[in-house]
This record gives sequence, structure tokens and C-alpha cells, in this order.
Amino acid sequence: MRSKPLTIGDTRFESQKAANEFIKDLLHSQPLSTPIAGPDHSFLCALLSRHPRAAEKTGMGIRHFTVEAAEYGTRCFYLTRIDGTKIDFSTFKCVRGQE
Repeated sequence: MRSKPLTIGDTRFESQKAANEFIKDLLHSQPLSTPIAGPDHSFLCALLSRHPRAAEKTGMGIRHFTVEAAEYGTRCFYLTRIDGTKIDFSTFKCVRGQE
């Protein structure tokens, strides 16, 4: 079975695997705890909008995204909401899309 293409924001991917590889590269290219700006911020907004619980994750709105250290030496995207609260989100759930 061939994977179908998907578009996230302005970026088109040939498969979910390709999207996940792009996101992994983005995750590892960002400095820790530094707000992500420009096209990467726009991409992450579009990505998060695909999360099954996007409204819950976003809350009152997005101030910015950061990459933070996670368990076992890994990294994770976090969003800081307008009210200052922070929450992580699964990029894999975002790529899979609304359930």
C-alpha cells in the first residue's frame, strides 16, 4: 500500500514518513528554550492544527513554540500559550491528523 501525500501549511510531503523526517530535522535544528520564529513558527501552527485535541492544546492562543529537553536525552516541541502556560504535543498525532 502506497502512502498518500499530505500538505501541512505550505509544505507538501509525499508521505507521513517524509513529514515525520522533516519534523525530526526541525526539532533537532532548533536551539533549546528559544522561541521559534518565521516560517518554522507558521509550519508548527499548521502542524498543531492537525492534532486531534488542537483546541485543548492551543487554549487561548499560541504565543510561541520552543524545543525543550525531554526524558532520556530526547527533545520535544512545546507551545507557550498567550496566558504563559506551556504544554507539549505529539507531532506524530499531528501528522496522523484528526481522529
